[in-house]
Amino acid sequence: MSDTCVLFFVKYPEPGAVKTRLASVMGAEPAAAMYRHFVQDMLGELAQVKADLRICCDVESAPGGSGGADAALAAYKAWLGPRHAYRPQAGDDLGARMRTALADAYAEGYERVVVLGSDIPDFPHELVQKALDDLDLHDAVIGPAFDGGYYLIGFRRDRFRPEVFDSIAWSGTAVYAATMERLEAARLDVVRLPEWNDVDTMWDLNVLYRTNRNSSFRKSASYAAMREQDALIRQYDMELPVWARETETGK
Repeated sequence: MSDTCVLFFVKYPEPGAVKTRLASVMGAEPAAAMYRHFVQDMLGELAQVKADLRICCDVESAPGGSGGADAALAAYKAWLGPRHAYRPQAGDDLGARMRTALADAYAEGYERVVVLGSDIPDFPHELVQKALDDLDLHDAVIGPAFDGGYYLIGFRRDRFRPEVFDSIAWSGTAVYAATMERLEAARLDVVRLPEWNDVDTMWDLNVLYRTNRNSSFRKSASYAAMREQDALIRQYDMELPVWARETETGK
C-alpha cells in the first residue's frame, strides 16, 4: 500500500441523471455518453499517478442504488472493471461526502490524500502527481475551477481540517473563495494549482473542444465524442475568455 491516495469522485452515467445541463441541449443519452468518456479518459491519466486510487461512487445515480451501496458498487464495477477499489460516497451534501472520504482514507493509514472531481477530462496526470508531491512540504492543496468552485482539494493527514467543508453553498459561485477563507483561518500553508475548466454547460464543452484542438487530448475518446457533436458545439462559439486563450496557447 502506498502512503498517498487519490479519491476520484464519480457519478454513474445514467441518462437523465448526469450532466443534466448538457442533456437539456444535446439530449440525455449523448450527455451521459460524453460523461462516460470523461471518466474513462481521466482513469487513463490517473493510472500513471504514483498513488493508490479509490473510486468514490455516487450511490443514488447508479442502477439499483435505491437498494443500497452494494448494488450500486456492482454497477460501477461492471462499468469500469474489477481492477479498481470502489467506495460509496456518504453524506448529505458534497462537503460531507468529501469530508467523510478523506477521513476514511486517513483512517486507513494514508498520509497524503486528494479528492478529484470527474468534470475535467483534459486534466493531466502530471498535475495530480504534483498535488500529491506538494503535500510533502505543504499542508493542503486546492485546484480552483473557472466557475468559482474547485476540482481538487487535499491535505496532509496531520493537517486535515474537516471544518473547511462546513456551511458551504455548494451550488454557488463562491465555493472556492469560501473554502480558501476557511483554509486561511486554519493557518494552513496551501498550494494553489492552476485554474481549470470544469465542464458542466455547453459553453464549457465548447471551450474544452476549442482549447484542445492542438493538444494531446484531441486523441482521447472524449474529444472523438465532441467531434461527433461538432455542429451543435460550434453553435456556442464565442470569443474565448482570456484564460481560455492562454490555455489554448499553452497546450
